Amino acid sequence: MSEKRRLPAKQMDIAKIRGDEFRVRVLGTIVDRDESSGTALIDDGTGRAVLLFADPELFERAREGARVRVLGRVRLGEAVEIEVEVMQDMSKLDMSLYEQVRYAVEKLKEERG
Repeated sequence: MSEKRRLPAKQMDIAKIRGDEFRVRVLGTIVDRDESSGTALIDDGTGRAVLLFADPELFERAREGARVRVLGRVRLGEAVEIEVEVMQDMSKLDMSLYEQVRYAVEKLKEERG
């Protein structure tokens, strides 16, 4: 039996999403929820995106103020939209250490050309 594989999700800042990315991975804070439409708004410090939930259980876990990482497909409309496939609780993440590591990784990428 063969397992269906997904394309990897690319780590992105919301401000850099242009719509040609198939799957993205975004880390941010849920800043708003809309019960009537089953959507939430995530802010990663560079911009905001609308999260679209097909799974009601995932939407229930998307509480305002929660720090989460979402993986999903990108849709561009009036705003950046992400069809959420996976949502991870990142409340225990040390953001200072995370930013230091991200900075170091970016520097290494630049040095390697």
